[in-house]
Amino acid sequence: MQVDYKRIVNPILMGLIVIGAMSYKPVIASSSITKEDVRLEKSTPKTVAQNQGVYRSDRYKFRFTYPSRDFVIDRNISTPSNTVGSALATIDIWTKQQAQKIRAGAYEGGTEYPPNVNVRVYNNPKKLPLQNWVKQSNQFSQTRDFRTARIAGQTGIKFNSDGLYASENVVFVNPRDSRIIVIAFSKIGGNNDVIYRRAYQQVVNSFAFVNR
Repeated sequence: MQVDYKRIVNPILMGLIVIGAMSYKPVIASSSITKEDVRLEKSTPKTVAQNQGVYRSDRYKFRFTYPSRDFVIDRNISTPSNTVGSALATIDIWTKQQAQKIRAGAYEGGTEYPPNVNVRVYNNPKKLPLQNWVKQSNQFSQTRDFRTARIAGQTGIKFNSDGLYASENVVFVNPRDSRIIVIAFSKIGGNNDVIYRRAYQQVVNSFAFVNR
């Protein structure tokens, strides 16, 4: 008896081809997407970091970020008002344009410095509650609209005040040394406020206490 091997082999080959086609997956395309996703995940934090400045105080054990593309912290620039009062430290945050004008002497001769965002540190030897401390302090006038705020893991207060400039303030306690931290945003209206509000919000949102 003669066996027709072609009739037997052909169906087997066809079956293998069908199974192979059904199980095929575009491995190369999938691998390309995965590598691209990983590359983006690694590069994104670097891009963000380039536009953020980090201020850290080893003495007072805190840190915060600010948008360094448009703002600067210059330790050589201190507003005249910051030299008076009981603040242990003041960190002024300026737009780069205003900082350049200050360095150039535009506000010499008694001209008031423009409003800005600043972070101040105070002692509280009597351990006064925050609202009581604010009301007895000579750093604020015409305070109003007190409300609770949560910042850097601490419960603090927000309030508005009026003086040379209208200000929004956040006040809270450093749990490590019981000193009081004030973050203030002074305003004059218009586009200046819009610009500085961005820095204020980032400082408030990123403020954190550090162990070292």
